[in-house]
Amino acid sequence: MVDPSNEQHERHRLIVLGASNVAKSLEVLLNVAPRMIAKPLEVYAAIGRGRSYGTQSKFLFRRLPGILESELWPTLESRANSAKTSCVITDIGNDLLYNRTVDQIMDWLEQCIIRLRLTDGPIAVTGIPLAGVRTLAPYKFRALRTMMFPGSTLELSTVQQRAEELDARLQTLGQEDDITFIPQKPEWYGFDPIHWKVHKRPEVWHTILTTLGHSSFDYTRVRSTFLHEMKHWLTRPHQRTLFGLKQAKLQPAIQRGEHLTVALY
Repeated sequence: MVDPSNEQHERHRLIVLGASNVAKSLEVLLNVAPRMIAKPLEVYAAIGRGRSYGTQSKFLFRRLPGILESELWPTLESRANSAKTSCVITDIGNDLLYNRTVDQIMDWLEQCIIRLRLTDGPIAVTGIPLAGVRTLAPYKFRALRTMMFPGSTLELSTVQQRAEELDARLQTLGQEDDITFIPQKPEWYGFDPIHWKVHKRPEVWHTILTTLGHSSFDYTRVRSTFLHEMKHWLTRPHQRTLFGLKQAKLQPAIQRGEHLTVALY
């Protein structure tokens, strides 16, 4: 028989894989998750603006290894089954803008899922923001491509076709018992077709975490601002290259009291 007093102190773990949307809304997640998941809570996040799942990526003057190449996986392996775990995989369409094929992206994604299954936790996979992709104006696409992926010659029609195929493949993946597919709501997006609206970020994270079985709460009280978006801009992950110099930092990089830690990879 389980002692309730011991159950209260059981560690919980949230693993998040993603790119710009998670990096921009990390502070919001850190305000939402502790209200929905029992503490103490450990967050492990392989994220970053422009992040690729399978290859090194560059954003401005910073480079990050692919999510599959990050130190997240050895860390999780060394702590297997040590906490009750939930897993989130998002920003999957980011690699489309690196001109990766759907087969390549799905291969990387399935490798991540194989590793996440070792935690015995449920997995939520978000879809592609098809509403914005389908109606994306060519001038917006060229501006996004130039800013985020300089040198790319990728055509909008290619991205749109691959986005449709990728979302369909993700929906099929969501039919597996331990994976839940979460479609992207059109109202989560605005002028920017690939990033969640600032004021919608609490709703997005609440939706994802309730889908994973965590308790609901009044998320409308959580604020999301541009300052929240920039709060962790300078927080170092486990490994990165900045202005050509390799940097490393012991994790967790963020600690709030005794009950919340965040490790970035």
